[in-house]
Amino acid sequence: MERTNNIPREQRKIKELAREYEEKGFQVFIEPERNLLPDFLKDYHPDLILKKGELNIVVEVKTSETIKNSQYLKELSAKINSLENWKFELVITNPRVKDNLINNKFQEFSLIEIENRLNKVSNSIDKNFLEPYFLYAWSLFEASSRAILKADQPKAERKLNPTANIKQLYSYGIIGRIDYEWLNKISQIRNHIVHGHSIQKSEIKEKDLNKLIRMTEDFIKEIK
Repeated sequence: MERTNNIPREQRKIKELAREYEEKGFQVFIEPERNLLPDFLKDYHPDLILKKGELNIVVEVKTSETIKNSQYLKELSAKINSLENWKFELVITNPRVKDNLINNKFQEFSLIEIENRLNKVSNSIDKNFLEPYFLYAWSLFEASSRAILKADQPKAERKLNPTANIKQLYSYGIIGRIDYEWLNKISQIRNHIVHGHSIQKSEIKEKDLNKLIRMTEDFIKEIK
């Protein structure tokens, strides 16, 4: 059967699921090539195959746009679920709806503005004094997170509170559990810096700043 290219939304979800299952001890195969598939799957193109002990799970990630080929999924699920120690899982992730980022209370940065400001931060980081760069990168992360939430869930209420914002990102499947926990951790560091608290035991690290910048860049790419 013909392989269709996963849209960016699906690709990100596949990677998130792969990380989460690896943490659970599964051996993960992302979009395995035909020669790696068992004979009964050689006519299919699963997004993920997960193995742990005798358990094997085949995962397909779809949106409301790409799930239209329901016959393919019916055949695949029926074949897999008929086998001992094999399980089929279908993960639905919603497509994004592009929209402007203006509401009645405030006007957001445009994506170009976020991108330009992020480039300035990336190109001027002082490794001996990371805090101000981290705070500015965090503000751009918040702007990009509201943008991606607006694009992904146009009817959802946008939150200005960082904790609520992060929770929405996780609840709507935009980030996985690992990134959710990491963001909550560094948001506490952000709070300490903003409020003038000592953060000697949990000071910001360059790798955290770089990850925050990369995540913001990824959000921008997903929206475009």
